[in-house]
Amino acid sequence: MYKFRLATNKEFEEAKKLQYGGSPIWDIDERGDEDFALFLGKAITLFGMPDNLSDDWENMYCYEITAEDEQGNKLLLMVYHGSGGFSIAIPTQYNNIDLEPYEQAKKELVQIIESQYPTDYEWESIYYDIPENVKYTVKDGIAYIKSEFGDIDEYINGIEDLL
Repeated sequence: MYKFRLATNKEFEEAKKLQYGGSPIWDIDERGDEDFALFLGKAITLFGMPDNLSDDWENMYCYEITAEDEQGNKLLLMVYHGSGGFSIAIPTQYNNIDLEPYEQAKKELVQIIESQYPTDYEWESIYYDIPENVKYTVKDGIAYIKSEFGDIDEYINGIEDLL
């Protein structure tokens, strides 16, 4: 059983000595924007509004989280919203360390976040690959999504200019 909190700068700097890799928690096809919006609201309930909240949908936020076990061992995990939605990064196999504690902490952290009641918030982001403007609003435990495409002709012309 782990206790979770925001990592200190010192803990984060120490963890950067390891190679991390992340993966989406959910298959993006089985979960939608409502789930992503609610997940952020639940993470805000536990850890507060992220300091690095971005308007880039594929890089919306990142929480550096310390997981501490009953013996005082500390692990660093990164909870973030990437190109596949909500994801968690842990050290990779290339670090030659036991990854089982990280996998267990990751599993517990997801369960704890998902069990929270979401904090109300509103945030607008852009999925630059399409381009699509996405507005997440969570109010009274319900997610509201407003999505609209940007100027497709401008987007296509911009891609053609790069080619």
